[in-house]
Amino acid sequence: MGKREDIFEYIIGKKEELAEEWIERSTGDGADSVFLAGDKGKLHLQHDKLIETVSRIFIESNDEFKLHIDEWSESVAADWVKSGVTMHDTISQFRVIRTDYWNSVKNYILSEKQDFTIEDAFYWSNLVNDAFDFITENFARHFEEAHKNILSSQQQMITELSSPVIPVKRGIGILPLVGDIDTYRARIILETGLEQAAKQKLDMLFIDLSAVPIVDTMVAHQLFQLIDALRLIGVEAILSGIRPEIAQTAVQLGIEFRGIKTQSTLMNALELYS
Repeated sequence: MGKREDIFEYIIGKKEELAEEWIERSTGDGADSVFLAGDKGKLHLQHDKLIETVSRIFIESNDEFKLHIDEWSESVAADWVKSGVTMHDTISQFRVIRTDYWNSVKNYILSEKQDFTIEDAFYWSNLVNDAFDFITENFARHFEEAHKNILSSQQQMITELSSPVIPVKRGIGILPLVGDIDTYRARIILETGLEQAAKQKLDMLFIDLSAVPIVDTMVAHQLFQLIDALRLIGVEAILSGIRPEIAQTAVQLGIEFRGIKTQSTLMNALELYS
């Protein structure tokens, strides 16, 4: 059917009107509201850019159009995820924007001043629908990636905060471990424990296990790795809080703590070695 710069120019001329109608419905306290009223300025810019980008289907190749959509989706998806917008809300917003957009195209096609055939109308209808289908799918992919990145960052922060090295006096610190330790957390404990011990210039680190319900071979292996790594940077590690049931399980699993200083409680360890 060829390119249609006339439709492109018409839609670009309507983008302010389209943005205001969408923002009016989607912000504030109404039943259809998804965004905060304070975000209107930012949303206006995002909507304008979307309309400009979608309208490129009338003047650009399909590959160029998809490239611009991908750039828009990546930046806006990350922002909407941070704002707490759900995937369900996102799909509903694209449905509204799609309807408004197509109505504008339809009004232009139906204008008495324009010379369009039925075939033209079907062609541009399919093109617009395909464009918005691609936008929704592309945005969903970036939305999921952004959501995973935020969850990963939050999980890492929580894990690191749950494994802090607490300085008690010059050269001495405590690493109190709390809760279950899975493979991911064990790796974080190894990395952050070593890093914090070096940063705080410790000579001795007390690792307390009294709040760890299970010490299996994986946990023991990570602890041994941490203790060996600490020894290499000149930090002596002392274990405390190994409860009787944990000690019994360790014996049954063949876990040996030979060569490692241990005490039943953190208090005993501090009194004896610090």
